[in-house]
Amino acid sequence: MTRKLGVAGLQLTKNYEHQENNLANFIKLVKAKKTQFPWIDLFFTGELFLQEYGSANWKDKAQPIPNAITDSLCKLAKNLGIWLVPGSFLEKEGSKTFNTLIVINSEGSIVTKYRKMYPWSPHEDTDWGEDFITFDIPNIGRIGVLICYDLWFPEVMRTLTWMGAEVILLPSLTFTSDRAAELVLVQAQAIMYQSYVLNVNCVGPQGGGKSLFVDPEGRILQSAGETDEVMTEIIDLEKVSWIRQFGSYGMNPLWKNFRDSKIQGKFPPYHRLQEGEIFQDLNELSLHKNVRKWELTDSSKNEIEEGPSGEKLIK
Repeated sequence: MTRKLGVAGLQLTKNYEHQENNLANFIKLVKAKKTQFPWIDLFFTGELFLQEYGSANWKDKAQPIPNAITDSLCKLAKNLGIWLVPGSFLEKEGSKTFNTLIVINSEGSIVTKYRKMYPWSPHEDTDWGEDFITFDIPNIGRIGVLICYDLWFPEVMRTLTWMGAEVILLPSLTFTSDRAAELVLVQAQAIMYQSYVLNVNCVGPQGGGKSLFVDPEGRILQSAGETDEVMTEIIDLEKVSWIRQFGSYGMNPLWKNFRDSKIQGKFPPYHRLQEGEIFQDLNELSLHKNVRKWELTDSSKNEIEEGPSGEKLIK
């Protein structure tokens, strides 16, 4: 039996005025696509697509998981016999609020959840997750999950693939001008870690679309536009095994090189993070109000001077 997986990425418009319609439309679409393409094993969609988010009191919308919405999604997965990664939700736990992705198996159970490790601070005021998460689809393979801005930190995806992930699911909710850079990162990390990277964004005021599916050698399988699209793909996890064994393009056995290096993973940033020179001149994490002014750390104040307009410049 070959290790092929039928995947559907749903790039959909997020309705902010009638949030309840998003869930109804999502369920309807998943049912329709499973009927049209019975071979689809797993459906997933963008970050916070089914979550009410963006209002001034957005934290009040957070709920513990499971809840009524996740219960309905579990029922959907069980009835259709599919795996479901329905974006992420605002999860309330005690005094904390996490941006949390859930994974529902074909029996209708939440098998794991992932809390966004790198919220887009200072713009996103959610708590920081700490756990790397993968899950197994029996007889097919291992899948890793991360959320949007996590993509910018290569250590996250390296850890997931080190844990055995062969496919990375990446839900996003982004409309900003760095989207083009994100698409480069999707390809680059697929190449570096010899994994499928499947990124689905939302459409609407906070989502600019342009979802992207990339294979383990960085080749683009599918790219979406800026409107609603359903991206269906059959991915071959045996291809991941072959590439990791023989090398990308038959030449670059990256994981073997990484394993056999004399460094053996003893990279200074991971063992002495706070000692890094790069941090010495970085101020606190906050929202910048002026691109011409900044304050350096105490250790560097003797090395700055004021510019002609009063801004502080490094000598």
